[in-house]
Amino acid sequence: MELLCIFPPAILHKQILLLMKAKSPFQKEGAKVKSNGIDIYFETFGKPEDTAVLLVMGLDCQCVIWSMDFIEPLVAAGYYVIRFDNRDIGLSTWINDWHKSRLYSLEDMAKDAVGLLDALHIKKAHIIGASMGGMIAQRIALSHSEKALSLTSIMSTGFALNPNTVKEYSSKIAFRIMPYLVKRIRIKNKILDGKVTVDAYLNTYKMLLAGTKYPFNETYFRDLLSYCILERKGQNPKARYQQLCAIVTSGSRLKELPKIKIPTLILHGTADKLVPPIHAKIYAPLIPNAKMVWLDGVGHEIPSGVLPQVHTEVLAVFNKK
Repeated sequence: MELLCIFPPAILHKQILLLMKAKSPFQKEGAKVKSNGIDIYFETFGKPEDTAVLLVMGLDCQCVIWSMDFIEPLVAAGYYVIRFDNRDIGLSTWINDWHKSRLYSLEDMAKDAVGLLDALHIKKAHIIGASMGGMIAQRIALSHSEKALSLTSIMSTGFALNPNTVKEYSSKIAFRIMPYLVKRIRIKNKILDGKVTVDAYLNTYKMLLAGTKYPFNETYFRDLLSYCILERKGQNPKARYQQLCAIVTSGSRLKELPKIKIPTLILHGTADKLVPPIHAKIYAPLIPNAKMVWLDGVGHEIPSGVLPQVHTEVLAVFNKK
């Protein structure tokens, strides 16, 4: 009780995490490499001689969002798994000189990922991307096809601002003018400019990520976000907006997607509020022979209850010729 009186709850929580750091399930050994002119932080799992799997995370998310429950079955199946922090996130370079006159794009982020593979002397890898990471993964498959063995695009889209994904006329207009506005006006709101606190991020995750079939695991995400924000480098307050600008200004890949010839898997939750299922219905058929798998009742996350199905599908696409 005296400890609680001396330390406010947030500080006490931080002190407890510091004491438990060595036991943290999110703490893994990693390193940095120079890629595309910046530092990219990465972590590897498994044997380097095994076939590589590159995990690409989404907007404003650190690489540890790729859980060990997702990674370990892939390693057990004989794969060398790599997760990394995108630019502007976690322990990779934060783009502090960013300006709307010199936006970076999804292509730049794809080059970051490909540069990481090159630095690790990996000629080819299976590419798995979630949300914005799925967009980057698509870009890798299109612009750097020589590096990709297969593509798995999870809860993603081929065109984030596709007017055909919304019904309201005002939304259609907003989607059409958004790229123009992003380059000229700094749009501020509670989502893009929220406070960098565990509670703020947890509330956003609960609001945007949860589906209808699987309960949102608040305890797990609180611990994970506490580790990300309090133990790692922290959360870049500019990342959410700057990466959103990369998505918006990169435009559509819909006309390019038919060029993808590698085995492709599209996974999407039927209860995704952030990237509604209509996005997958539009872009999945454009990729030749892509397999579309719906995750029943899943939102914009990969809950533990659906992992067996996800692993079965992912390993099948890895083995597809």
